Amino acid sequence: MVIGLYLRHIKAYEGINFIPIGYKLDFNFISYIGKNGIGKSSILEGFDSFFNEKIYNINKNATSPGERNKPFFVPIFLIKKSDCIFPAHCIKDIDKLNDFFWNIKSLSGSADIKGFKNIRDDLLKQGITKEEYYLLMIGEEFISNSSPKISFGTFTIAQEFLSKVLDNKNINITISISTEEIQEHKSELAKKYNKILQIIKDHYSYIYFPVELNIENFTKIETTEMQKVFGKKLKKEIESMLSGIKLDGTNGINPRLDNFIKEIQNSLRNNYEYKTGQQRNNKITKNDIVNKIIEAYFQKRILYKNNKKISELSAGEKRQALIDIISAFLIKTDRDSATIIAIDEPENSLHTSVCYEQFDRLNKVSKNCQVFITTHWYGFLPILNEGFGHFLTEKETKTKTEKETKTKKEILFDTYDLYDYKARVKNDIQKSKNEIPHDFNLKSINDLVQAIYYSLYCEKPYNWLLVEGVSEKIYFEYFFKDEVKNNLRILPLGGNTKVSEIYEHLELPLKKEDDKLRGKVFCLIDTDKIRHKEYIKDGNKHLKIRRLCNIGNDETRLYTLENSDTTQTDIEQSLNPIIFKETMEKLDKSNKYQINIQKNNGNTSFIDNLKSIDLKNYFEENEGSNKIKFAEKYVEISKEKENNEKFIPTWILEIKDFYKK
Repeated sequence: MVIGLYLRHIKAYEGINFIPIGYKLDFNFISYIGKNGIGKSSILEGFDSFFNEKIYNINKNATSPGERNKPFFVPIFLIKKSDCIFPAHCIKDIDKLNDFFWNIKSLSGSADIKGFKNIRDDLLKQGITKEEYYLLMIGEEFISNSSPKISFGTFTIAQEFLSKVLDNKNINITISISTEEIQEHKSELAKKYNKILQIIKDHYSYIYFPVELNIENFTKIETTEMQKVFGKKLKKEIESMLSGIKLDGTNGINPRLDNFIKEIQNSLRNNYEYKTGQQRNNKITKNDIVNKIIEAYFQKRILYKNNKKISELSAGEKRQALIDIISAFLIKTDRDSATIIAIDEPENSLHTSVCYEQFDRLNKVSKNCQVFITTHWYGFLPILNEGFGHFLTEKETKTKTEKETKTKKEILFDTYDLYDYKARVKNDIQKSKNEIPHDFNLKSINDLVQAIYYSLYCEKPYNWLLVEGVSEKIYFEYFFKDEVKNNLRILPLGGNTKVSEIYEHLELPLKKEDDKLRGKVFCLIDTDKIRHKEYIKDGNKHLKIRRLCNIGNDETRLYTLENSDTTQTDIEQSLNPIIFKETMEKLDKSNKYQINIQKNNGNTSFIDNLKSIDLKNYFEENEGSNKIKFAEKYVEISKEKENNEKFIPTWILEIKDFYKK
């Protein structure tokens, strides 16, 4: 998979830029979000040039001379060794690269490798190591009107890099190094790694769908792009069908055609002659036959939808058809190459109701290949549990000289793991003391409400469970695992205010009885000391909001917000006490938190049932990360229990019943 990118002087990007992609295995859905013209499409176009041998869009900053100003495009790859994409004779050189990139800590000079190091360190935290994976940063540099040449970005002329991969401890890179010496080192790199770069390129099948796309031409079977979508090479398929055809030798097509031409020319008494007029072999090749079959059989065929030509569809329908075709083929797993689908604005020309299904299809495609998108529509974010959202903003800095004031544009990336994006954004806004604009809060409520609302009307509708934080999501993905398989989405929003806000936005449109309404939304919050929006009513059969509440050491109950009881209760106080005690004993190695259960079939109130007032402190330690660790361990222990259904709290069963009715 491609997990990062360094580029210089490509379209919207001035100077050297690190572009984040995604560094978690199976987190294949990568989105770039920002205003028009900020540089989202530049990334997708650049990869199209890299993988598909197209001309790069170089900006004016590349005109300055010098080795340290050449434009480059250098992706960072994470390749599983067991995929065996490299031949044996390349392994020695590959291992040198791999060792260097896994172990590098810093570079001399001013080269900034912070982005690369962050990726590498995050991989190590996940337990991904050089023993199982190749970590390679390799690409190409170029100047106008010349073929691209191999490049390793900022590493290319770094002393540490060259001495390692070229096995030359005497290399000395200084600021005064001559152009000739640099070229000599680059030539050595090219000899060693050109073939390796091509192997990597060939391993990937990159399909790019820009906004301005002629869908009719693009969807023809014989196009390179559609063959990549099908996962088959059309020419190879046809060639295999022609294996029994004899072109040369006795009774072959070519000798018999030659004899036919000779007979004609003999009849003309050699005064006239049929010839091509070119100095070439006039024999028919298998490739000639293949091309004619494609021309005669495929080029006449165009795509129809319900007996309507693709060219006659509306712009939105064309876009929808494109995603339909992609998802139909790419959801399959049996493919020869690693596929990357890149789409500019999948929502272009579509109504919001269709957008939801469009992104949901792409989400399913991402289970089998990487999907890169650019978008202005934020409604897809709650659909996805696995992926990254990169939000692009622009920063301008001005430098004054005696002659002029120069303005430099810098493109900044704020990256969010979509697993818990709402809670993360809220936390970042608080930490920045509101310096991060609230508008950055993923266009906040509007797109989210639209996404949820329209999903309730789908033919196969979504159900929703809206909760406060990530720890609830961890518990509920276990408790509601069967419902999740049947389109339940569990969404942590980062606090009770966010949950109730979504509820209020949905309350009015879902108030009326509607036969077309198929999905349901359940909102769940904690009970705090101060009552929260007690004016909110009970809800209806499609929309409810409840809060967790303990009375003594009995089972936890689900109360409406208008209920007057304000016994403070959160998710950790609403679990099974037996599993809770085992979990704490596993995590608390120092025996600091001793638990004495009063009632085995009660709740986990820290005072009334567990008799440990200090437990609240445990969940507040380490900036709240103990809540996550505890939730993960609780689920792990629950799964190991025989007849584990009996440990599920009754209030969970009440919520399950809501979705069944």
